Amino acid sequence: MTIKISVRRRTPKKENTGTQGQRKVFSEEQVKLIKTYLYCREDLKSIRDCALFSFSLDTMLRSIDLLKLKVSDVVDGNGNLKEIIEVKQQKTGKITLVEITRTTAKSLAKWIQESDKCLEDFLWTGFTHNKKKNLSISRMQYGTIIKGWVNDILGIDSSDYNTHSMRRTKASMIYERTNNIEVVRQLLGHSSVAATSAYLNIGKRDALKVAKEVLAI
Repeated sequence: MTIKISVRRRTPKKENTGTQGQRKVFSEEQVKLIKTYLYCREDLKSIRDCALFSFSLDTMLRSIDLLKLKVSDVVDGNGNLKEIIEVKQQKTGKITLVEITRTTAKSLAKWIQESDKCLEDFLWTGFTHNKKKNLSISRMQYGTIIKGWVNDILGIDSSDYNTHSMRRTKASMIYERTNNIEVVRQLLGHSSVAATSAYLNIGKRDALKVAKEVLAI
């Protein structure tokens, strides 16, 4: 016996598919071009941008975590730059370790010294009004800075680049060279392999294969 009832359909909600994973990453050649351009300029903005670009690529931090850093987070009580930094992720509440390479450390030290920062100051600041000089740049400003690098230095359309391009660039390079999604997951501070696979635009079938291999370790 078949029982038939009348059931109405809900109007489907538009899914928020997001565009984070679709943002382009920088190639090694593009990274070198941007670093070389900024390194060769001596104005304070270029010194900051050189340090910001290198630091962002090295640490692969989310913008919300990157921009809250203070000088004291990267410099110890004796005035030495830390090689490894502990960062509590705002999104997950978990602690992640990030490493600063020697090249980045030099750019960072130059920025801190040239901008005459104190330990209590935010690390990434702008060049606006005196009352705001100690405020961290906003996520919107950070995004604008990145688009400026793409437009002005690389001379290409910046619409496909944003803050996630910085976070994904080194992660993508590491995955391409190692095929180890678990390593990338830990570096990005993701809670699951699936999240990392989606972030790196790994296809669903490939993601399942990678997840299976990770679980088999």
